[in-house]
Amino acid sequence: MYHDVFSDSPAPFIPRSSAMYHISKQSFIQHLAIIKKSTLNVLTVSEYLDNKEKNLISITFDDGWEGAFNIAMPILKDFGYRCTYFITKDFIGREGFIDEKGIMMASEAGMEIGVHGTTHRMLSNCSNDEIIWEFTNCKQYLESLTGQKVVSASMPGGDWNEIIASCAKKAGLKLLCSSKLGLNVPSTNLFKLKRIPIKGSTSDSDLERYCQHNISKELIKSALYQLPKRILGMKRYSHFRRWVLGENNNTTTNEIFKP
Repeated sequence: MYHDVFSDSPAPFIPRSSAMYHISKQSFIQHLAIIKKSTLNVLTVSEYLDNKEKNLISITFDDGWEGAFNIAMPILKDFGYRCTYFITKDFIGREGFIDEKGIMMASEAGMEIGVHGTTHRMLSNCSNDEIIWEFTNCKQYLESLTGQKVVSASMPGGDWNEIIASCAKKAGLKLLCSSKLGLNVPSTNLFKLKRIPIKGSTSDSDLERYCQHNISKELIKSALYQLPKRILGMKRYSHFRRWVLGENNNTTTNEIFKP
């Protein structure tokens, strides 16, 4: 689970809570080299429907950041890989995010385009009708833009529950990626697919372990974060996390993602 790739450094307007998930161009090149050396087969998320062998990996990008397209896509093509871009509709064309032309170019290049919600709000705070709208509005827009069927989605903020999964099915989606850390097996719920988050601090040795299906260290850390999430709920936890990271919720830099 990637977010953005930058040439020199993340844009100054991006808050730390987001920028920590953005990586450098050189790191991304090295990551793909490690994946290539591992002999893992790289598929898009929707291709997972028809192929659930163990030796597979999907490269995903959330939100629709500009660098994920303009910088990462040429590198992916050089390695002969395709990825899945999960797009937030209301972010398209905003500062730092890809525009319609970039999305169409990615689709024409064979990249998968998926849904990341219409507004990026936490869906657990929404009614069933609002959740379905978040999915269908984005889905229909992307299908109209690319001329391709959209069947996959990922959760804004990793906010997942059974109701959200049910609404995703009603919206006509076939797969839903969570932000829950883990590896997927043939029996994994297709509406609760697990991913491994990549951060700026992710080392080459970390990625080598991931390619060997070794995420034990990350699972321990993830378990420690689950308690405050359950106690506070995703919206309050998001505010708390930003406070811990020294972000002032009243400043414009934090208006990219509203919890």
